[in-house]
Amino acid sequence: MNKEELRAEREKRVDTAIALQEGDRVPFVPKMSGFYMYGYGISFYDAMKDARNMEPGFRNFMREYEPDAVNIGGIYSMDALEALGTNYLRWPGPTHGLSLDSSFQHLDETYLQDEEYEEFIQDPTHTTITKLLPRKHKNLKGLSRLYLREVYDAGFFADLSVFSDPEVQDALQALMAAGKASRQRAEQMANVRSWIGEEGFSTYCQGTFFIPFDAFADSIRGIIRTTMDIIEFPDELERAVNKITEMNVERLVKIYKSRGAKRIFMPLHCGVDEFMSLANYEKYYWPCLRKCIMTVIEHGMTPVCFCEGNYNTRLDTLCDVPKGKVVYMFEKVDLRRVKDTVGKVACICGTLPNALLAFGTPEQVVEETKRQLDILAPQGGFIMDCSLMLDNAKHENMHAWKEATLKYGQY
Repeated sequence: MNKEELRAEREKRVDTAIALQEGDRVPFVPKMSGFYMYGYGISFYDAMKDARNMEPGFRNFMREYEPDAVNIGGIYSMDALEALGTNYLRWPGPTHGLSLDSSFQHLDETYLQDEEYEEFIQDPTHTTITKLLPRKHKNLKGLSRLYLREVYDAGFFADLSVFSDPEVQDALQALMAAGKASRQRAEQMANVRSWIGEEGFSTYCQGTFFIPFDAFADSIRGIIRTTMDIIEFPDELERAVNKITEMNVERLVKIYKSRGAKRIFMPLHCGVDEFMSLANYEKYYWPCLRKCIMTVIEHGMTPVCFCEGNYNTRLDTLCDVPKGKVVYMFEKVDLRRVKDTVGKVACICGTLPNALLAFGTPEQVVEETKRQLDILAPQGGFIMDCSLMLDNAKHENMHAWKEATLKYGQY
C-alpha cells in the first residue's frame, strides 16, 4: 500500500474502535509528549525554542513504532513566554536556571482573590485583562491601568489617553512580540501536521479544549483554591463556571470545526476522586463537562476526554453520553468495572502505566498489555494507550508494548 492508503487504513481502525466495533485489531495510539525529545536526543529547551527542532523526534518515532495515529502533544513557545514575562510557568534554560532537558511546569497559584469573585462574574473580560493577565505576566502590568467600560463616545475618547502611558505601551509591545512568536509556533506546528499526513499517518486530535471548571481552576483561581471553594464559595464557583461555559464553549467548538478538526482533546484535571465527592462532581463538574461533550458531538466531532487521576466513582456518570460518540482516556481505573459501565457507551483508552514503560522490563510490559487486552478489547471499543502523556520510556519496553498489542490485539 502507498502512504495515503496506509493513512486511510489506520484512520479506519481508530474510527472503528471509537464506534465500539471490532476492526482487524486494537489500534495502537500512545499519548506522547517529552518522549519525542527524550527518546531521540533532543532537549526540551530546543523544542520550546523552535518547533522545527522536534521534527527528527516525530519522524523517528513514526518510523520506529508506526502508531495508528500520532499524538502531537503541546509545548509552549519559549519566545512568547519570555516576551510576556510569564510567572506561572517554569521552563528550561537560563530564565529559571533549569537544565536544558527539564520540561516546563505549571505552578498552582491564585490569581483571582476572594473579594473579586463577583467582579469576575459580572465582567470576566475586563477582570481578565486588567487583573489576571498583569498578575500572570510581569511584562503586562501596564494593562492594569486600562478602563474600557465607558459606553459613551466622549468617555471612550477620554479613556484613550491611557494608551500614552509608557507602562501600557510596554505591555502592548510585549503582546505584539508574544503574538509574533505564537504565530511562528503555529505555522511550524501546521507544517508538522502536514508532513505527518504525507508520511501516511493522521494526527489523533486536532485541537485541545479545557472545560470551564478546569480552565477556571488552572488559570484563574488555582486548583487547590478552587476545590476548597466548593465548600467556602459554592454559589460563586458555580456562577463563575456557568459564566465561562456560556461565554466560551460554543465559540471555541465552532473555531475548531471551521479548521476541519475531527477529534478534540479535553484534559480533565480536577475531576479526580480525591478532589471532590461524587455529589459535588455531579453538581459542579459534570454539567459543564457534559455541555462541552455534547457541543463537540453536535458539531460533528469526537470529544477525547482524558480522565486524569483516579476515576472509579465517576463511571456511571460518564455513561450519560450518546453511544459510540465519545472517547474516555483513563489514568487509574478499575479495568473490569470501566469495561462493564463506560465500555457499553464509549470507547476506552489509556491505563497502561507510564512507570512500567519507564522502569519495568519488556516481560512485565508484555504481561500487562495482555492483561489489559483480555479485559478491555472484547467486542471492540478499546484503543491501546498509556496512562499519562509519555515523557520517559525505555525503547525496548516500547517495542515490547507495540509488538504485544499487534500480536494479542487481533480480532
